Amino acid sequence: MASFTTTPESERFVVDFWVTGRCDMECPFCYGADVPLKTQNNTISKNKLLGYSVTSETQLISGSNDPRPEMTFEQMKNVIIKLKAVGVTTLTFSGGEPLLRKEMPDLIKFAHEQSLEIYLSTNGTFLLQKYDLVKNHLSTLGLPLDGSNSEMDTAMGRKPYHFENIRNILRYFYANQPNHILKIGTIVSKINLHDIESIARLLFRNSSSFPPNVWRLYQFEALKEGSKNRNQYAITDKEFSSVCDSVKAKYPDVKIRERSRQEHSNSYFFVTPDGMLQTVTDKHVSIADLLVIDANSLKNYMKQHALVISRASQNRNWL
Repeated sequence: MASFTTTPESERFVVDFWVTGRCDMECPFCYGADVPLKTQNNTISKNKLLGYSVTSETQLISGSNDPRPEMTFEQMKNVIIKLKAVGVTTLTFSGGEPLLRKEMPDLIKFAHEQSLEIYLSTNGTFLLQKYDLVKNHLSTLGLPLDGSNSEMDTAMGRKPYHFENIRNILRYFYANQPNHILKIGTIVSKINLHDIESIARLLFRNSSSFPPNVWRLYQFEALKEGSKNRNQYAITDKEFSSVCDSVKAKYPDVKIRERSRQEHSNSYFFVTPDGMLQTVTDKHVSIADLLVIDANSLKNYMKQHALVISRASQNRNWL
């Protein structure tokens, strides 16, 4: 295993940066950024969403109640500078699918140059196309896998090509050992509850596949898209705890970290694609406008949410 450095947990200050709501997936449990649906003059088709790059001349209108466009590259850089100034140590770039932003490799490089720890959370669809541009700037790469085979992964809501794409990435890393942490994340739900141990075997008992450094098990949460599909996906706390205990007992040498739905609340700062700073309880709440607030005022806002800073660090103690 190649070496990598991380920020000590006691010093870590994590912010999740949703760079876009656009995504090639349509996961029924997604609680990421809202998908931008319209330009100023017309609706954007799904095909045009893929690879779309936002500039100051391109006004994307959010699918949420806030009609502001996604931030430009320069606006995102300015937000990163503000976050660094108030003590943020770690940025998690996600979305949507972050690699749909054409500027993403340059943004990751810029953030790394600010001495920030970079965690890229991607569904993997475009990763191997852009990996060489980002790999030297990453501390952690996060990928999802929700089934031990394509049928189960698709039943969970992923696109049919997703499973094999993740398998190809793990094979690539087997042949080309990464210089960063690799995390696999799995949503645990009523649909795949019986498949979790099979996913473990696929990840950690496969002779031609790179085993992730961390396997993160997330209890399904009825947030955003998930709120529409609660009956199909929701499991009890006992069911979640039981399956997590079972795989940890069978794989004692593997770093398996679970996150219950209770552990999500008040545990994250999110930067939305249009530049708002949010926290989350049973819903996402905006607390500051990062496009207009100055660093000193932002620091004061952050101090009012000291619990979130602490819980966000604990939530990423596997980094």
